[in-house]
Amino acid sequence: MAKRQFAFLALALVVGTGAGYFLVPKPAAPLAPPFTNAAALSDAPALAARGPYKVGTTNLRFTHKDQPDLMGINPVTGNIPAKDRALDMIAWYPASLKAGELEKASYSFTTPRSPVIPAESLPATLMAEGHAARDASPDRTGGPYPLIVFSHGFRNFAAGFAQTMENLASKGYVVVAIEHRDAEPSATSPMALVFGNTVVTRAADQRFVIAELTARATASDNPLAGLYDPARIGLMGYSMGGFGALITMGAGFDAQGPLYPQIPGNLLANEVAGAEPLRNGVPAGVKAMVGFAPWGAGDALRVWSPEGLAAVKVPSLLIVGDQDDVSGFDGGVHRIFDQMTGSDRRMLVYQGARHNIAGDGTPPQLAHYFSFVERYDEPVWRRDRILSINVHFVTAFLDATLKGKADSAAYLNVPTVKAADGKWPDDKAPSSADYWPGFQRRWALGLELHHKSAGQ
Repeated sequence: MAKRQFAFLALALVVGTGAGYFLVPKPAAPLAPPFTNAAALSDAPALAARGPYKVGTTNLRFTHKDQPDLMGINPVTGNIPAKDRALDMIAWYPASLKAGELEKASYSFTTPRSPVIPAESLPATLMAEGHAARDASPDRTGGPYPLIVFSHGFRNFAAGFAQTMENLASKGYVVVAIEHRDAEPSATSPMALVFGNTVVTRAADQRFVIAELTARATASDNPLAGLYDPARIGLMGYSMGGFGALITMGAGFDAQGPLYPQIPGNLLANEVAGAEPLRNGVPAGVKAMVGFAPWGAGDALRVWSPEGLAAVKVPSLLIVGDQDDVSGFDGGVHRIFDQMTGSDRRMLVYQGARHNIAGDGTPPQLAHYFSFVERYDEPVWRRDRILSINVHFVTAFLDATLKGKADSAAYLNVPTVKAADGKWPDDKAPSSADYWPGFQRRWALGLELHHKSAGQ
């Protein structure tokens, strides 16, 4: 039974899966002021530099009791056991550093597998260097700060997005990234089963972490107690993390769609569009959503109906490459954007980019293997350029929705959908507002920013 239920899913996965900064906001003339961050790229947009706060980092763990474990399905009877699901997290936050304490941390994670590289030729774990002080004392002077919950993609790892998360923490956000620990495919754990388990667990993990962080906001055993505001939460996700974020915010499954029947045990029954548990489970504290290349709208394994996507009500920012060959563009993320009619939403498009538009790139220890470069990097766009543009727009969006900052929101009001159509002001028209605010002359290129209000 299990083999039959997952056959189409396995086929579809094989077919559908491919392996600091400144300028003034819109009404002023787009001229670059002096840099205030020595680490800022000279060609990056205005809001990409790290903010005024020092950054600390710590680890958290919550345990979600008695969750269905699809990885343990009985291949004969189809029975699915329950299992406690331990969720590790990395947190970043504004910190108050002691004399001699440095923003320097190492993040460790299990080395990902590759079907073309023998596991024994790779180290068991990898290390990434970060710019945050381990277990530093929180800086409460500007708090409580908005809370950002981040969910990574299929078989990714939380530390692989540290540059963006550290940056947001430096701007007065508490950021918690979930380590979902997706299983690796093997002879006993086929890809379809591993992926199906991710379909089942992504939104459940997100809801649980948001609920726990909300309930423990002032708990004495919470190292971040009193530091964040549980009524001002932003939910961010990449790829399958973005898929989960849409479900978490109310986009229920289409029971007649191609994906729903592929998951055994009726595990998605409470997640169907319009279902009472789904409606009642949308976290009230989440006031904004960011989806990097969210998966789930492609024809082969389409998750949602238009009515399901219309149930998302929070302001949203989607970020995607128009050559995305995993989540898809016209029949993928663009479809999500068009059908999220209940949300005031924006979509930032990287022309010529594929799927890998969110993470820190290939771990240095693996950079000499093309199979990993293909998995984590982009063939056209510079990685530092993508990250700086991402954090510029994410900062503008989160500042506008969670902090009510009109000066940051101005960067979202671009005068042309395509950046290349903007006109840099000349000496005769220094106050012209025809160029994307925050970008240096000639450098707003290869980007699109679409906007639709709720109801459109």
